Amino acid sequence: MSSIYVEITRARPGIVTSQHALAVLEFIESCGGAPDGALALLFRRSNLLLAKLRGAGMVYRARAGDTVLWLPAGASPPRDIDHFWRTAAVGWLAARLKEAGGRYEKGSAIFPNGAAFPVALVPPAPQGPCLAVMMDPGKVSLEKGSVSVFWDDLRVAAIKDCLRAV
Repeated sequence: MSSIYVEITRARPGIVTSQHALAVLEFIESCGGAPDGALALLFRRSNLLLAKLRGAGMVYRARAGDTVLWLPAGASPPRDIDHFWRTAAVGWLAARLKEAGGRYEKGSAIFPNGAAFPVALVPPAPQGPCLAVMMDPGKVSLEKGSVSVFWDDLRVAAIKDCLRAV
């Protein structure tokens, strides 16, 4: 089992004057946290922008193995390694949606064509049609009308190449 290392920054947030850094912060807040690889996919110079946000006390990072997860300053750190990977999976999903012209909003995946699906991290088995982010390759029954993605696939391919209809 991996350990999670959390680096909390100063308690009182400062000021961010960069519009690019603000865009990174808004993205991180929208999905509740994102891995550095997902942020690098969307934002040029993400390392510099994250350093500015960290210095201003707006974000902090948690690390498990080689994966760095950036979290908004007000968010609780991951409870355990499962929570860490689930947060990372949502961050990757949000990044791939944004890359395709869609967005992740309040637990829903909204595609560029306007189609919206509630997002479920599986397991456990979800209720109703959804976009199921498969955390474990085991067999889980999904309702007709659902779509699924394996979260590992999101790290290496565009969302259109990851989606599987049920």
